[in-house]
Amino acid sequence: MSEIVIKCAECGIILTPNLKELPKDFVCSLEDETDYLPRGFYKKNDGVDWNVDIGQIIINKNDLVNSIYHTKNNLSGCCGLDGSKVNRMCANGHEIATEYSDCWMPWAVVFETERIEIEYK
Repeated sequence: MSEIVIKCAECGIILTPNLKELPKDFVCSLEDETDYLPRGFYKKNDGVDWNVDIGQIIINKNDLVNSIYHTKNNLSGCCGLDGSKVNRMCANGHEIATEYSDCWMPWAVVFETERIEIEYK
């Protein structure tokens, strides 16, 4: 199984460590306040669990590196981030992803497809 690294499309900064594709038969967690998928893996959205575009890449929120929270008040939620807006930027200030980390949902980061580049290892 090949690995990928995700980078910001605008500046090229690395946003993840090497990630493996989640096996197709793995059942992701839909429990509140738990990681949707384990660290070190990614999944392309298949339209089943997340209300985001098919094909968007989903990762464990703890695998996101070189990233900051949005600087323009896109941080809504009660106990975490509810994912209603793009809320993560690369360390150089380019919008890249939406973090879902509120108390009433599983936790993950979903990348904006047009704002990232994928490097295959």
